Amino acid sequence: MIVRLPKEIGFCNGVSSAIRKAMSIKGKAYCLGQLVHNSFVTETLKQNGLIFVKDIAEVPDGETVVIRAHGAPKAVYDEASRRNLKIVDATCPSVRAIQKKAHAYHNDGYKIVLVGDASHPEIIGINGWCDNSAIIFDGKGKLELNDLEKVLILFQTTFDTRFFEKSLQNISTDRVKTLEIFNTICYTTTQRQYYAQKLSAKSDLAIVVGDPDSSNSQRLYEIASQNCRAVLTNGDLDGIDLTKCKNACIISGASTPTELIKGVLKTMSENAKDTVTVVTDEQVENASTTATEEQVETSATVTEEQVEPSVTDEQANDASETVAEKVMDKDEALLAKAVSEMKEGQRYRLGQKVRCRVVLIQDDGVYGSIPSSKKEAFIPNEELALDGNYQSVKDQLKEAMDAGDADKTVLDCAVISVDKGIVLSKKVIDERYKDDALVEGIKQGNEFQVMMTRVGKECLTGKLGSYTVIVHASQIRIGYVKNLEEYIGKTLRLVVSGPDKVDDHKRVIFASQKAILLAEKKAREDEFWNNIEVGEVVEGKVLRFASFGAFVDVRGFDCLAHSTDLAWERIASPAEVLEIGKTYEFAVLALDRERNRVSLGYKQLQPRPWDVAEEKFPVGAHVKGRVARIMPFGAFVELDKHIDGLLHVSNVSWEWLDDINNVLKVGDEVEVEVMEFDKENKRITLSRKALLPRPDVTVVRKDEE
Repeated sequence: MIVRLPKEIGFCNGVSSAIRKAMSIKGKAYCLGQLVHNSFVTETLKQNGLIFVKDIAEVPDGETVVIRAHGAPKAVYDEASRRNLKIVDATCPSVRAIQKKAHAYHNDGYKIVLVGDASHPEIIGINGWCDNSAIIFDGKGKLELNDLEKVLILFQTTFDTRFFEKSLQNISTDRVKTLEIFNTICYTTTQRQYYAQKLSAKSDLAIVVGDPDSSNSQRLYEIASQNCRAVLTNGDLDGIDLTKCKNACIISGASTPTELIKGVLKTMSENAKDTVTVVTDEQVENASTTATEEQVETSATVTEEQVEPSVTDEQANDASETVAEKVMDKDEALLAKAVSEMKEGQRYRLGQKVRCRVVLIQDDGVYGSIPSSKKEAFIPNEELALDGNYQSVKDQLKEAMDAGDADKTVLDCAVISVDKGIVLSKKVIDERYKDDALVEGIKQGNEFQVMMTRVGKECLTGKLGSYTVIVHASQIRIGYVKNLEEYIGKTLRLVVSGPDKVDDHKRVIFASQKAILLAEKKAREDEFWNNIEVGEVVEGKVLRFASFGAFVDVRGFDCLAHSTDLAWERIASPAEVLEIGKTYEFAVLALDRERNRVSLGYKQLQPRPWDVAEEKFPVGAHVKGRVARIMPFGAFVELDKHIDGLLHVSNVSWEWLDDINNVLKVGDEVEVEVMEFDKENKRITLSRKALLPRPDVTVVRKDEE
């Protein structure tokens, strides 16, 4: 198998500089977000003592703060200065140049247009240097710039170079008086996207080594996918079938460590069916003209066997037969070193997955040989079986060795020690991938659970055995989730989100928790609707108030008790009758399943006020009340809540009153006798003078002369 590499691999200059600055810090330091978009680098920096925070507010006063390679808004620098924070600025020089340009032009009255991803930290940071006033455009659709004096257009450094011209065509600038455009796409981005296009066109497999959260790595994957089968990985090639691959290429993101690329090359050399030969793109081009040793810049075989001829690319094979003897530049030297280490038996890292062939069975364990390594590895008995039954595993290995069945003597293991020889564990790999047995049931729709460990672009990811589980933001719950970070470390209940959503080849499962929640909601609704009737009395817990009524939870279903059905009298707010959080009995007034609406009534279960009033205020009763309001013809006396009686002016006193206000005022408490009770018309007639002694002489109204 031919493996092509571009000339440039590993970190770009901006990333190298950022990491170097972060690693050189002595003592405690805080970094705003990921320094670069690569989890491998992030873990390394954490081990070196760097503390990652999401906001500058999390950094204690006077401490050291690291500005990530993507840059930060001007407000971050101002806040750091205000709080006496020591700044280690790891902003990529290319990004810093864009920030300065945006700042200067904004101060000169220009409207800034940023072409890129609005959610990317680089764009957010640049926008912060023009008072967050920039127009952010993804390059798609149409952008109308109307009646603007001066406009400056800048590009995200990792923008897809294929769509540079098209994005400009999508911006209407006919009505802009002064227009300036700068192609600020990073040179490294341009070069790597060029090689992603070029090398993938010659390959049947493209392996993009980079973090899935990295914008530039995602872009490389998208470009390569248009030409051949492509894989985006941060170093893990589990589940990638290399046996039928003749021509492959490796492309790396700008924030990808060389160590990960070396690990990918090592894994390919172990798992490929044929001998793996690594060549650079320049080597293939030179071979197409004259395949001489002087023209071959870099070439190395990873095994000592001969390369199987390729009928699709003979010139590449010819070039690969010669080992480079010329002095190489920095990147090529790294590649040669990687290949050299693989030939000698690359040093292994703890937890690394390796494949070994068992060659000897002993009492305390088994010995195996590792492809591309002259060293033997040892697997102790206690590391042979997940269930502890190591003897059964040894018996199966012995049976396979006796039968000459070499395939059954190959074990997938993990490195657990390299101190005194290589010590492996089959148990660790079995534990890691035991959940693979669930996949067949998952394909049939079985529910499964996975803890979310990372945030991707509008999605969460987790691991289930050797599979990566992807849950889009829209599939987490009923309703869209904006803050995905709050789900990190949480376990979701999942099912596959649709047919053919399990990709065994790429080891990916697209899943949904929302589908489960919707199904459970429908089941609850069916249960509710099938067991409720109009006129039924139900218990309900008051959830919240609205201006028109109260929402009540009845058996897990939201129902509405309208304000007019809460009390027999008019009320200004549901709070006059009910309390949030309390449970009451309600009558079911109406059901509308089609519209999912249930109407409840509270007053229907309460006695009517006038029914009670007839018992409390019979004719002849002496009662006390408060003067609620005064009219020219008399006063209305409140006897009970929402029950008023009329005290006519003629019944206030035995003497004639020209003005009732001379005797009574609102708020006075008076004792009266019920003279008449008219239930049908809801009218009570009261008398105050009936309780007063009748004088011998009364003053009456004088007749007019």
